[in-house]
Amino acid sequence: MADGTRTLLVGDGPLADGLHDGLLDRGHLVAQVVPVRTDDGTDVGTGIGTGIGLIGRPELVVHVPTVPARAVALIDQSTQQWVEACEAPMAEAFAVVRACRAYLSDRARLVWVVPTVAMGGAAGFVGFAAAAEGIRALAKSTARQWGPDGLTTAVLAVAPELVLPAESGAGALVPTLAGPALGRSGDAFGDIAPLLDLLADPSARFMTGTTLVADGGVWMAP
Repeated sequence: MADGTRTLLVGDGPLADGLHDGLLDRGHLVAQVVPVRTDDGTDVGTGIGTGIGLIGRPELVVHVPTVPARAVALIDQSTQQWVEACEAPMAEAFAVVRACRAYLSDRARLVWVVPTVAMGGAAGFVGFAAAAEGIRALAKSTARQWGPDGLTTAVLAVAPELVLPAESGAGALVPTLAGPALGRSGDAFGDIAPLLDLLADPSARFMTGTTLVADGGVWMAP
């Protein structure tokens, strides 16, 4: 659909790696940037500069925020654990926006990939759920501020098990909901990467600031 699209992918882990391979398979020119944790926070600017040097001005920017390693009960969560689960992913998303803005091509799109905990909450992941909801707000505000320049945004909300580590217990986050209507949660390569490809297509640019749920049909929210 979007052959030759210059795509900057920011993120690490199985989901980001699957998206990388899936987008390459669809003809994108992809540079993947792995956020680097430092004493002062998370550095993405250096990697973004290097990535843009490789592919040129990106037409699609995809950010897969860093996630906490495990669930922590709310009353047991330390201040540092809250910072790592909530404030760090939000700061990372903000840093991606700031670092990319000067290099975005005309009519580029920014997409964040977060789990559906941003919509329904998740026991043990209150910090990351708050971060994901904050990132959804960031996507909306960015869409309004940069819309007149032709830039668009979107959020893809995917099944928690695609984002959170397997050992975190993500599979039990939504026990009261019916299973996926399609019978599975999907995978990054074959299910989520094609949606990013569609969002990169110029024919989709009239849609901005919205959240698309891509979890196989668990959350069927309006």
